Amino acid sequence: MRTFGKAILQRLREILYLLLSFPVSTILFALVMLGLNFTTFIPVAILIFLLMLTAMEHISRFEIRRTNFLLGTDFRVIDNWFSYPFLSWEGAKERITSLRVWLAVGYVFIAFGWSLFSFILVIFGLSGLFLMLISVGILTLANFSRSFEVIDNGELFEGSISYDNSTGRVRLEFGDSIDSGINWDLFSNWILLVAVIFFALALWVIPRNARAMAQLAEGLLSGSYLPAAQAQIAKWRKRQKVSEREVRVAMDSEALQPQLSELSKREREILSLMAQGRSNAGIAKTLYITEGSVEKHVSNILHKLGLNAGEDNHRRVLAVLRYLGIESANNGKDERVGQ
Repeated sequence: MRTFGKAILQRLREILYLLLSFPVSTILFALVMLGLNFTTFIPVAILIFLLMLTAMEHISRFEIRRTNFLLGTDFRVIDNWFSYPFLSWEGAKERITSLRVWLAVGYVFIAFGWSLFSFILVIFGLSGLFLMLISVGILTLANFSRSFEVIDNGELFEGSISYDNSTGRVRLEFGDSIDSGINWDLFSNWILLVAVIFFALALWVIPRNARAMAQLAEGLLSGSYLPAAQAQIAKWRKRQKVSEREVRVAMDSEALQPQLSELSKREREILSLMAQGRSNAGIAKTLYITEGSVEKHVSNILHKLGLNAGEDNHRRVLAVLRYLGIESANNGKDERVGQ
């Protein structure tokens, strides 16, 4: 019995957490969008932007403490994100380049969409519970009838909702006549079936949604995702990037690759565009020639550079990296050893 009570209390905590997450995330989303809005006067926009980045530390603390309080978790609260005031040059640079800040910004965007879905889910679950109570007569021990009006863009819609205790039927009516109105009768058996389905789905999905949002807060705000993000960024930075200037310098230096001396001027132009990632169609458009001509030039380039077709090799890549001297240190060492 005690275990059952704890489970009910935990479900209530999760429901409250998801219900509160929607208005909270909506406010946070609005604040972030305000900080990212650069349509105002530039100095003011920069100031608002830096204030928004600074506020990420306080938003993070608030969200972690809210999660810990409502769900009973013990996620770590990180303090003292910044070492410099945001009005200083070092402070501005620190905030703009802080990975922890941008993870918090990402949390705000993801949490907004996730909380909207969770809020709708909770509403469906509570609606199912409400319908179950209506269908068994708990909330409607006596007959009742209520009329209402809805104003939408200046148009008036009238309707009524009533319950007949003798038949166990809820009747929902829109409009003032049979021809133009909508009548909906809810009988106890059908309403109970629909309510049970809604309520069961909500009970099954709500804990998973709450746990997912909690993991999101812990990963992006407490910092458990931070090492993986730093490792990925470091990996991206280590990737070799070939600039157009590097390509042209390498092509102009026959000392780097003697094979280039065999290429014609047109073939060198096409090889330069290949190094920039252009397709045959893009090269043809740039040089105002046909794709067929480009294909012939590319074939000649690969032949002159001695690049034969292979299953494990991409000859276009090898043409602009291996034979232009813009290759990894390991390849260079291997070639020197072979020589």
